[in-house]
This record gives sequence, structure tokens and C-alpha cells, in this order.
Amino acid sequence: MKDKEKQQTCELDEEPQTEGCDEEKPVDLGIDRDEMTDGQYISALEEKLGQTIAELGSCKNLMQRLQADFDNYRKRNLSIADDMKAIGQTVVIEKMLAVLDNCELARKYVQDEAALTGFNMMEKQILTALEGFGLQTVEAVDQDFDAKLMNAVERVKSEEKQGKVVEVLATGYTLNGKLLRPASVKVGYWE
Repeated sequence: MKDKEKQQTCELDEEPQTEGCDEEKPVDLGIDRDEMTDGQYISALEEKLGQTIAELGSCKNLMQRLQADFDNYRKRNLSIADDMKAIGQTVVIEKMLAVLDNCELARKYVQDEAALTGFNMMEKQILTALEGFGLQTVEAVDQDFDAKLMNAVERVKSEEKQGKVVEVLATGYTLNGKLLRPASVKVGYWE
């Protein structure tokens, strides 16, 4: 009895339904069969089929372009999110570098050996935490001067250390292989 009610409901509805209906309703093609010969009707159907195939191709191309655009949008947003995360980390790490610089300055004034040991442990812990984010110090002492990683702020006369870093005034850092801050150094020279 329920199947018969469904069929009657399908027959009464004006919009075609595919779920629960046993018969499909004919689609209105906009062709009046009564006023045409068989040849004209077939020609009209072929023309309508050609238009439908062209529309299908156009819709398929549009769908593929939209899918490609959406994929590009998704990739671009992932890239932007990664960039924003990296920028945020860089800002925080740069602020922590100021703390490390102050630790370096304060170490010169600490007189108590036990306090200095604790101070060094705390500084090492901060550096270790930052290294977990990709921070590395620029090794400069006794290295050849490298303008890509170092700023020469002073020259020191030294025959044996000519062209080499004699002293580091401010430690340089890289973050994930990119220079974050160049090392400020004294470079040896000889005339």
C-alpha cells in the first residue's frame, strides 16, 4: 500500500523526483512532436543532443577550472599560514635575542661563582629552547671574515690573524638557515 501511495505522490508532484519513483517523467525538450515529420523530429532531437553535449563539455571545463582554482587557493592559504607562523616565531625569537644580549652583558658584572653558574645554566636553557625552533649561532671567532654573516665594526692590527675574526662583539644568529642577525666582529689586518 505504501508503494502505491509513493507512486501516486510522484505522479502528482510537478518537479521530477528520482527517489522512490518507479517511473521517470519525460523531460520537456522544447520540441513539439505533433507538428513534425519523423525526419524533422529526429533532426530536432540531434540538434538538441548536440547542444546538450556542448553544454556538458562547457560545464565539465568550468568544473575543472573551479577545482584547479580551489586547489590553488587551498595551497596558497596553507603557504600563507606557514609564512605567518614563521614570521610570528621570528618576532618572538628576535625579542628573546635581546634577553640573551643582556645576559651576556650582565655576566661581566656577576661576582659570585654560584650565581654565575646558575646564570650560565639559565642562558644555556634559553638557547637550547630557541635552537628547537631552528636558531643557530654564527661561529665567528678565528674564522675567515664572511660579509654574508658578519658585520666588521672594528679592525685590529694582527699579522697572524689577517682577514680573520679576532673578537665577537655581538653574537650573530641564523634561523632555519637564514640570517636573522649578523655577528658584529673585530677583524684582523696587516699592512
